[in-house]
Amino acid sequence: MKFRDMVISLCMFSVCNVAIAKIGSSENASDSGAGSSGRGGVSDEIVQRPYEEQFATHGKLPPSTILVMPWLTGPLLTPSAHVVPVGHINIEPYLFANTTYGVYNSNWSSQSVPNFYTLNPLVPIQIGIISRVDFSMTPQLSWNKTSISNPDHSASNWVANDLPISMGIQLLYDSEEHWWPAIKLNLQANVPIGRYNHLNPDKLGTNIGGAGNWFPGIQLMMSRLIHFTGLHYLAMRWGAGITVPTTVEVDEFNAYGGGFGTEGIVYPGITVNAILGLEYTLSQNWGLALDALYVHSERTRFSGTAGSTAGVLNSIGGPSSDQFSLAPAFEYNWSAQVGIIAGVWFTAAGRNASKFANGVVAVFNIFFSSWFFNA
Repeated sequence: MKFRDMVISLCMFSVCNVAIAKIGSSENASDSGAGSSGRGGVSDEIVQRPYEEQFATHGKLPPSTILVMPWLTGPLLTPSAHVVPVGHINIEPYLFANTTYGVYNSNWSSQSVPNFYTLNPLVPIQIGIISRVDFSMTPQLSWNKTSISNPDHSASNWVANDLPISMGIQLLYDSEEHWWPAIKLNLQANVPIGRYNHLNPDKLGTNIGGAGNWFPGIQLMMSRLIHFTGLHYLAMRWGAGITVPTTVEVDEFNAYGGGFGTEGIVYPGITVNAILGLEYTLSQNWGLALDALYVHSERTRFSGTAGSTAGVLNSIGGPSSDQFSLAPAFEYNWSAQVGIIAGVWFTAAGRNASKFANGVVAVFNIFFSSWFFNA
């Protein structure tokens, strides 16, 4: 699996963990920050009652509750298992700085390839639309650069990427009184607005912005907060998902391969994933985080005319693949509403998949209150 496809999958899995701003009176907007649903704070990882009931009862959470609960941003990759409450919006800017520098073969051994650099700013947005249901989307751009030595040639491009969207449904809330975790179901898709077809071969793949696929899928997420002592907490998120891609019509050079004379239909394979996210609070402000991600994709088939380039039959699609990756990070929270998380995301093992390393940073949070929506 390529890094671009990994980012699309993660965005579809609602990578958005930030604090929220009440859409209503300015008084409510300032009060609601302490009980944020997106972050791993008071009501993200442990919900005593549905958030709407808490807010209606207290207007804000009791000071004694706020003081003993951890300030957490959420890990880099693993999405929250809580929906955004009605009338709230989450926005979390991310920046991925990626280098793809190798590929894993069918024997799980890695081989070096020319470095492919990607700078990928993206902004996950979550909106609470009705009780227990939220909607998310992730607008994003990429700057790609690579070079080859024979012949000596380099290329770089800014591209618009596909738009991942998701609808989250809260199946179960967690609570201090009961053992069960919070459970959220995500219904996902990918709006194929990025360029994937009729590519210029001189661009060396840097002009690829999407996959031309709607990638319908579902994911089930769970989370739970464990208290050790004082301000030391362990926040756990875990889940799994499946994507069943749609068919893609391709011509000439495209995101799936091809070349001169290529014309036909690509059948991407089903993809399944499992993800685990952990956070541990060192103090009220500082925390450590770790994500572990596994992705398996079935083979991608092609039907049509392959064509040939420079006398060689074009290759389209590929075999099944597996990829394991890790993302350790540290975080600093100035308050229950504002924090930053930074770390690395890299492949640990793979089969017929890319080998990459990322630097990642995300900043929390941006408030949009009633004056913006009424302007």
